[in-house]
Amino acid sequence: MVETKVVIDTLRRLQEVDRKVAHIERMKAWEPRRLAEATAKASEAQEALAQMDKDHGDLQRNIARIELEIKTREEQIQKHKSQMLSASSNKQYQALLREISMEEVEKARIEEQLLEKMIQIDNFSEREEEAARALEEATGELEKVKQEVRASLEEISGQESTLREERRAIASELPADMLRHYERLFESRSGNAVVPANYLPGTGRSEGRYSCGGCNMSLTHQMVNLLLIGSEVVTCKSCGRILFLDEDSKEEQ
Repeated sequence: MVETKVVIDTLRRLQEVDRKVAHIERMKAWEPRRLAEATAKASEAQEALAQMDKDHGDLQRNIARIELEIKTREEQIQKHKSQMLSASSNKQYQALLREISMEEVEKARIEEQLLEKMIQIDNFSEREEEAARALEEATGELEKVKQEVRASLEEISGQESTLREERRAIASELPADMLRHYERLFESRSGNAVVPANYLPGTGRSEGRYSCGGCNMSLTHQMVNLLLIGSEVVTCKSCGRILFLDEDSKEEQ
């Protein structure tokens, strides 16, 4: 039969390895997500710049259309002015004046639109530069993250293989029922299956006490005695964790 102290020491070693394996599992899940986030940011920056280029092109075409419309209005005004020189009656002359007036009003309205568009296109240059810089930064960050993730996963792969071999060797030293009990605890207690019994010194007239290092519940004198004797594995009556006495926390006799 394996001695209790040996079992506890083996469980503590196994827990230490299992925590490292759990950390590796978290990293294996996190690194691809980190790469996906960087990829998404680079894609968003690319799409933003592409949309801005499209909007810029649309605006330029809109400006060209407005300029053409202004030119057409100017030609109409000049045409009417030429027609005024050959007007055969005052009525025809006045009609041409009204046409010119309406054309000039419409031309002024269109010129205001052109001014607004010109202001917009002036702002586009600065915004496009910002979008281009954002894309460059996002692309650079993506390449950096790709290299980091690749290196991290390669390192993790090597560590995981070594740790799993070490775990198999340690687990083989434990009785099968104890291993199963520990594994259930490790899963249900977030990697804290084996915890120290912590000694809390008394204050004033109150005596010191031991408590579970997992849930902080006080241990009975009988449980403390069993831990001191070391004849059997002791578990917390509250959370079920496996307890051990840390040499540094033993009550001074």
